[in-house]
Amino acid sequence: MRLKWKLTVASLKMFFRQREAIIWTLLLPVFMIALFALVKFDGIGRLHIGVVNEAGGESSVFLSALGNVETVEITEGTLEHEVAELNKGERHLVLVIPQSFQTGVGVQLTAFSNEASPREGQLASLLVQGVLDEPSLRQFPVGTRCVLSTRALQGKRHTYIDFLLPGIISMSIMQMGIFGVAFSFVSLKKRGILRRLWVTPIRPGDFVLAQITMRLVVVMLQISLLVGVGAFFLDVHFTGSLLDMFIVGVLGAFVFLGFGFAIAGVSRSEDQVAPLANIIAMPMILLGGVFFSRSNLPGIVHAITQILPLTYLADAMRAIAIGGATLGEIGSDLLALSLWCVLSCVAAIRFFRWE
Repeated sequence: MRLKWKLTVASLKMFFRQREAIIWTLLLPVFMIALFALVKFDGIGRLHIGVVNEAGGESSVFLSALGNVETVEITEGTLEHEVAELNKGERHLVLVIPQSFQTGVGVQLTAFSNEASPREGQLASLLVQGVLDEPSLRQFPVGTRCVLSTRALQGKRHTYIDFLLPGIISMSIMQMGIFGVAFSFVSLKKRGILRRLWVTPIRPGDFVLAQITMRLVVVMLQISLLVGVGAFFLDVHFTGSLLDMFIVGVLGAFVFLGFGFAIAGVSRSEDQVAPLANIIAMPMILLGGVFFSRSNLPGIVHAITQILPLTYLADAMRAIAIGGATLGEIGSDLLALSLWCVLSCVAAIRFFRWE
């Protein structure tokens, strides 16, 4: 029994000296439990209401009360813009506040909902009507009640697979860039192949360029294959340009290739690659909007997701695939990906080593 006890203690020491074992078996499950406890899968998430404010300052009290509702996110704009966003599924309700609006005066407000998301539209309408009724019931006569009239616009009904496909494409690009490069180049370094390139007619820079080009070709194959499978076998409603998806995919690939080369530079073996790569990749997979809408996340976590490169890649891919957006319409996502591309390339140059 004494020998068995000593062997058990030695095995425990061996386990806790492996950082990747601690991450995979202890820390990752805790992180996933905490994350999915915060995500409101049983709820509807945030309601996005577009407001066309023709009343100016007269509606400030009402809009302030509506904005204080925890589940509501308000965006003000023109009628044409907000209706266009409604048709794309970016808004659950578009509320038009007439010029004659005044708290305590009975007027009729018009709202537009999307037939593709009837539950969200109905909930948003009820919530707006409740906010309208509250001051009237407390301070003014019954006849001063504001009435909300909702009209449903025909829109495209999207399924979960429509949402999921662009996210899976984005995740595949990220994994190819981070895991593919990191494991491959660490293996080449460990076997001394990269060092031996210096004594051959092949320039090492040309070898790296060929590896990058190969992976960019793989990115385009991934996009083509997944879009084709989705369109022909899963009834995915693809409405965008495949060329635009190629351009966004290549830009995203450069971002994650930079991360992959940086990890390959600081890792001395494949055992060190796994924890480093997963520390970067797993939060993005779980928080970047790949499998579920980020609107279900609480405020501070949702704010963190807005700086992740996978978030911008998935949002841009989804806007093209589902909304039919052009490159000009996703300019903010492309700008953010370009900034991340610069940062990751700087990290790759700084940390990559040939030996």
